Amino acid sequence: MVRDITKVLPGKMAEYMQLQETYIAIGTRHGMPPMRRYRCMSGGGDTLHTIIAEIEVDSLAALEAILEKIFADPEMPALQAKLEAILESYEFEVYMPMP
Repeated sequence: MVRDITKVLPGKMAEYMQLQETYIAIGTRHGMPPMRRYRCMSGGGDTLHTIIAEIEVDSLAALEAILEKIFADPEMPALQAKLEAILESYEFEVYMPMP
């Protein structure tokens, strides 16, 4: 499982959601599995600006192949620049199943 933890700058959530839809469309074109997205309903800290997105992949090799295609897409440089301008932070985590 791959998990992205994204903290969006205050006042930029609507813009982020539009940009993420573009990212999902690009990813889907290149074989990205369906993404599950979550927003925190309650909790400590600044959770209102945090989005958790998860996908499941068969292997690290499959993930690498998908990401290579996504980041080679000609739309990605402009999209990345727009996203970076409205993000407070971004974390990328990869989990493996337990035996």
